Amino acid sequence: MNMISKYIVTVAVSIPTLLFTPNPVFSAEQTQAQAQGDEVAAVVNGENIYKSEVEKRLNRYKGIDPSMLQDAKNEILDEMIVQLVIAQFIGKEGIQVDEQLVETAVNDLQENIKKNPKTAGQPLEDILAGFGTSVEQLRREIRNSVGLKNYFGQQVNDAVLTEYFNANKAAFTGEEVKASHILIDTRNLKAKKDYAIAFDKIHKLKEQLNGGANFEELAKANSNCPSAKNGGDLGYFPRKGVMIEPFAEAAFALKVGEISEPVQTQFGFHIIKVTDRKEGKPVALEAVKEEVKESYIEDQIQDLIEKQMTAAKIEIKGVN
Repeated sequence: MNMISKYIVTVAVSIPTLLFTPNPVFSAEQTQAQAQGDEVAAVVNGENIYKSEVEKRLNRYKGIDPSMLQDAKNEILDEMIVQLVIAQFIGKEGIQVDEQLVETAVNDLQENIKKNPKTAGQPLEDILAGFGTSVEQLRREIRNSVGLKNYFGQQVNDAVLTEYFNANKAAFTGEEVKASHILIDTRNLKAKKDYAIAFDKIHKLKEQLNGGANFEELAKANSNCPSAKNGGDLGYFPRKGVMIEPFAEAAFALKVGEISEPVQTQFGFHIIKVTDRKEGKPVALEAVKEEVKESYIEDQIQDLIEKQMTAAKIEIKGVN
């Protein structure tokens, strides 16, 4: 999985269109790092990302096997490069976001923390520090996300939405597939050898299925999902909004009775079998206009990230 596909704008679709005053993406951290004579991990369109910034974010990988440490550093650096490229684009385009509304988003998160029994009483700063980040970094990511949503929201008109709706009707007509899956969960794996074992296992299971093995029985015996007891059955779900995108995309590409190749998501490795399909009902654009708009903006954001990453001048120095 490359650095583009790993970056997901998690805030953009949930916060109203805002106005933003661009800030340097790593300004405070960069100033401190420069003062300490820190080594550069990467240069992105002339801006430095320092090794100390990467090291700071390693907190999210506490207890990781030493064999996976370098992969973790590389993943963090990839994420930081994408974030910086987005911030540079926002600054270049002069996209604006109201700082008061950014603070409102942060305050909403703090309220949610108070309501969660697992995090109640913990300061937001401490929770974020446990993941190797900070409130300042959270604000920057919110600005990035809402800035992009604002940028594309201003470009939306009826003609754009009509064209997008007609090209993606399956996502809005109520069409659903019924699918089962086999999951090899990798979320708690910390050693490279364990990932290799999981990768090997999912491919061996696919070989068994190719040889005629019963999908439901293999799911019951091997899947790490609670659906295993039902032969992997997940029931019906629509094209968007329920299943994570790599999974939903793979499922909707299958015909009834077909079985996918292994699919990787944030949960691990999946093999998917579509067992039924419910055709959607005709729907007018006006009835789902807001949903279409949100989906269009999400897709445009991901396309923009890919284009900006391709165009960016990126020099990787390394984080050994």
